[in-house]
Amino acid sequence: MSGTIGGIAALAALALIVVVPIALSLHRRPPEEVVTTGSARGRAGMAVHPWRGHRASGPMSWALAAGVTALGLYFLGSSSYAAAVFIAAGLCLLYLVWARTTGRAGDGTLTFTPEGLHQLLAGSEVFVPWDAVRGLVTTPQDFIVETTRPVVPVHHMPTWLGRRNVVTADAISLPRQNLPPLPYQEMVELYSTSPAAREELATDEPVRRARGLLSATGSGSR
Repeated sequence: MSGTIGGIAALAALALIVVVPIALSLHRRPPEEVVTTGSARGRAGMAVHPWRGHRASGPMSWALAAGVTALGLYFLGSSSYAAAVFIAAGLCLLYLVWARTTGRAGDGTLTFTPEGLHQLLAGSEVFVPWDAVRGLVTTPQDFIVETTRPVVPVHHMPTWLGRRNVVTADAISLPRQNLPPLPYQEMVELYSTSPAAREELATDEPVRRARGLLSATGSGSR
């Protein structure tokens, strides 16, 4: 009887640990956290981060991964199948959280620097030099950058985790999940066609403008 009660309590605790990170992931970040100064390849620039999430998501993700693993260890004495499933899932979660915490995975942040456009998501890193950009096509899921030459993603994790929808000789996709509504097409056109305008990306001015746009629009997508 006590074993049953303990199992129910463990599952209830796990359910709570699962629900809290999901709730935190829906939290709307203020513009000051969404658009910041950043860097890519050693150059300062403007970083556009996902606009939903919370600072507590990281610790809660660690708690979720540890909780799933601990639940697997709990089941070792009663159900080897359940133990194997939960331990395997827990170890996978621990790997993913570790990769996210160390920066190996990335969260899809777009960084605009005077040299080009950078994104790291699910371990797939892409850098598109401005002189290789022909244009930008937007879809509900992706920014598809049209290029004058092939751009090859660099994978820091298993390839299947960071698979991109478009990788061709003249285009590459940058997933736009959870990125805020900004005039990306106009921004890419400006910086890809005007070398003089690119230099401002190393300053705070584009960051202030982007924050102002987010404060003014409040909601919607582009």
